[in-house]
Amino acid sequence: MRVSVGIVVERRIMAPSTSWSTWGSEVEVRVTEWAALSEATAIVRATLSEVRAACDLGRGDAEIHTVNQAQGTPVRVSSQLGGLIRAALWAARMTGGAVSPLSVECARVGEQTPAQPAPCFLDVRVDGDTVFAPFGAFLDITGTAKAGAAHRVARRAADTLECGVLVRVDEVVATWGHCPIGGWQVEAGSAVPGRGAQVEVRAGSALASARAPAAAGGAPDSGLDCVTVVADDGLWAYAAALAAVGQGVAALRWLTENDLAARVAYRHGSVRITDAWRHLPPYDHAA
Repeated sequence: MRVSVGIVVERRIMAPSTSWSTWGSEVEVRVTEWAALSEATAIVRATLSEVRAACDLGRGDAEIHTVNQAQGTPVRVSSQLGGLIRAALWAARMTGGAVSPLSVECARVGEQTPAQPAPCFLDVRVDGDTVFAPFGAFLDITGTAKAGAAHRVARRAADTLECGVLVRVDEVVATWGHCPIGGWQVEAGSAVPGRGAQVEVRAGSALASARAPAAAGGAPDSGLDCVTVVADDGLWAYAAALAAVGQGVAALRWLTENDLAARVAYRHGSVRITDAWRHLPPYDHAA
C-alpha cells in the first residue's frame, strides 16, 4: 500500500489520500478528515474483497464460476452476486448491449457451432436468488462490478464516517458526503499527456473515462482518444463512456442524444463537449 501525505493539492487544500493496487486495478481513497483515512481505507478494502469473492474470474473460488459452469441450468446465488449481475444487465440494456456482461467466450461458442445462435445478454435472467444463463453463455461482469462498487463504497464510507469521501477504481471516480474546499478535483482522462482537463466531481456524483483502442484489422479509425462522462453514479458513468467509445465517430452525437455531461478528446488534439457538460461548474469547461 502507498500512503500519500498531503500530495493531492486542490486549491491549496491538502486532501489525505492513500492508494494501492488490487484486482488488476489502481485504487485511491481521499477523505476530507485526516482521522477518517484509515477507517475509510478499511471499508473500501473490505467491500472490494467481497465483490471479488463474488465475481473475480481470476479466482478459482469466485461464486460466478458456478453460474458459468451451469450451462443452461438455473443456479441459486448470493444476494451479492445477484445484485452485481442485475447491475450488469441494466448497463447492457441502457447501452443497447454495447456494455455486455457476456465474455468473449460466448462469441467463440457461436463461431464453433453456427447452427446454434450465440447467446445474448437478453437471454440471461435473474429471478430472486436464481440466475439462469443459457448454454454457451459465460459471464464476465468485472468492469461493471468495479464501477458500481466504487460508488457504493464511497457512500458507505462517507455515511459511516460522516465526512467527504472520494473513491477511484482505475478510471472511475465516485464521491459522497461533503466536498473539501474547492471541490474534488480530478483529471479528465486522456491517453495523450497534457490533453486532460481538471474537472470537479460534485458530492454524490461520479466520473468515468474510457480510452479508445487503436483501429485494427483494417477497421476505420474513429480518431477518438478518450471519452469522459460525469453522471449520478459510477456504473452509468462507466457504461456510458464505454458505449460512447464503441460508437466511434458518432460518439459525441450519442452522448448528446442521451443528455450526458461528457468530454470527447480526439487523437489529433481537439476536444468537444456536450451541452450538459457546460452546466457543470465553470472550471469544468476546459477543453
